[in-house]
Amino acid sequence: MATFTVHAPAGEIADAARADALVFVPEKGSWAALLVPFLWAPWHRLWWVFLGWLAVTLALEGVDRLVDPTLATILSTAFMIWFALAAAELRRWSLERRGYRLVGVVEASDVIEAECRFLGGLADPARPRFGEVVTPARPRPEPATAPAVTRPTSPDLPPVVGWAVPKPGDRP
Repeated sequence: MATFTVHAPAGEIADAARADALVFVPEKGSWAALLVPFLWAPWHRLWWVFLGWLAVTLALEGVDRLVDPTLATILSTAFMIWFALAAAELRRWSLERRGYRLVGVVEASDVIEAECRFLGGLADPARPRFGEVVTPARPRPEPATAPAVTRPTSPDLPPVVGWAVPKPGDRP
């Protein structure tokens, strides 16, 4: 099971669902971002991310030519691994910049199941919406059947919270 975050543009969630404007981002690294990052970022329309990736890649090429090829290889490998692991977060950041907002979190095995679960929950009017504060019903007070157990306290020791019920005149 994977966790997906659901993002929608401004407006009603139901309208975004009807317009097929919901975006489901998996909470995991991306193999495509590791193997072909120059295609992965434009595919998801992450233009600022692509420009950042390109700038870092060119800087690492400069380190390779001017400083040390071994250092450039180590830095390049570390950057590629970081980029693949941060791919989902970079997608969420880009969606936020475009005005999308987080509207839900879904656990599912793939994106199709995540979409079905989210839209099924959206159709259920009894379910609370993401971010909605639901106050639970107040429990009824139970009738006192037995008196509270009190333990004697020594005047030399401080009371232990929850062990003794203080009597009027006892020191705190």
